[in-house]
Amino acid sequence: MLRGMKKQTPSLRERKKQRTRELLIETANRLFLEQGFDRTTVDQIAEAAGVSQRTFFRYFAAKDEVVFSKHDERISRFRTLLTEKRDGKGPAEAVRSALAEFARDYQRQRRELLREWRIVTGSPLLVARDVEQDLEFEQAIAEVLLSGDPAGAAAERRARIIAGAIFGAVRATLQEWFSQGCKQDLAELGRDTFRILEEGVAG
Repeated sequence: MLRGMKKQTPSLRERKKQRTRELLIETANRLFLEQGFDRTTVDQIAEAAGVSQRTFFRYFAAKDEVVFSKHDERISRFRTLLTEKRDGKGPAEAVRSALAEFARDYQRQRRELLREWRIVTGSPLLVARDVEQDLEFEQAIAEVLLSGDPAGAAAERRARIIAGAIFGAVRATLQEWFSQGCKQDLAELGRDTFRILEEGVAG
């Protein structure tokens, strides 16, 4: 933002739209937890939120979009961290630093994330969608790793394999964290994960 420019205050209409969106998310997530994602309909969400089905579809194309409403924000944040952490670091160290910072973000959001995990793991459809979205994080890691290598098919394959190994370890760590109610320090778990990963590769 240019110096001297003030941040614009959202209009009344924009604030109302944001409140409606948040209401739909909160209502849907409550119903998903109470009766399961697969058994919850859009009609039920709209009725419980006090809006029409048409209003629901103004904000979300389908009910699974409600569950993953923060995905775009998170992948954008992760890509930003990968860029910021590259200053003066090699690609692998930049990835490690970005993941450590992301773990601290998750630690602060643990109640919201635990609720989301419980909803996702209760539906095969959501589990598949979750894996699909995780590929975006894996791809972001591969792109950073590839930046330290000369272009070519061999370098791309190497980056994909390492990124897959790293994010597989991340998923295993998150699974442990969620299954224990997010009570552990995720950043500390992450450091231990990288130690195990490095020892396993070296061994």
